[in-house]
Amino acid sequence: MLKLIQNEHMKWFYKRSTKVTFITIGILTLCMALLMKKVANSAGTEDNILNFLSFSAGMLILVQFFALAVGGSMVAKEFEAGTIKLLLIRPARRSTILTSKYITLILISLYYLLSYLLFSFVWGALFFGFASLEGDAQLLKNITLTYDSAYMETFMMMTFAFMLSSLFRNSALASSLAIVVSIGAKAVTGIVSQFGLWWGKFLLFANTNFVQYMDGMKTMFDGMTIPFSIFILVAHFVFFMGVAWVAFLKRDVAN
Repeated sequence: MLKLIQNEHMKWFYKRSTKVTFITIGILTLCMALLMKKVANSAGTEDNILNFLSFSAGMLILVQFFALAVGGSMVAKEFEAGTIKLLLIRPARRSTILTSKYITLILISLYYLLSYLLFSFVWGALFFGFASLEGDAQLLKNITLTYDSAYMETFMMMTFAFMLSSLFRNSALASSLAIVVSIGAKAVTGIVSQFGLWWGKFLLFANTNFVQYMDGMKTMFDGMTIPFSIFILVAHFVFFMGVAWVAFLKRDVAN
């Protein structure tokens, strides 16, 4: 298993798109720092690194899109390139191969998230410094919850993308469909919430945002609790992975 994960890492690391992704994250977070610095100077206000981390956390959706792109190609790319046959002639079972790919996907998504946090921290320290941090414990808590919720959403949607990658032989289709569904499902959840439809609480995106369970916050739908959201997330996860497993284990690779 470990060797398979190492091989998946090597394939991912040497892709040109991997380097482009990290460079893009660095540039985008730098642009956000420059924008916030310009606004702060214009308003005559003093911000610190926590203010910037809170600001930049609003664009964590970028990490999700990058993870979805990788998740959608994780299995489908092997079929496109014809390397799936070489992969399956190894002694490892299909379930082991699929597990190694999914573990690699989780690790890659964490690399993206941590790189986003690291770049944000570096730019925040350079442009805003560490002054006036007293009394910002609540802001730090909010930032932590925002990152946690953002990764929860990323984790669920990249699992969905992984399922699509196991179903389709076209990586571009799987990745694009995952991104479209991610954007569309959020919009639908928001609309359902506005109308107050009770069944909306069973939707995936109604349960990925744990910030709504902070003190004084109103949940997206009435009757929602943390255990309920965890149950809904687990149910979706089991379904996504179940479909991925069945599709990959039964897939004919003769053609």
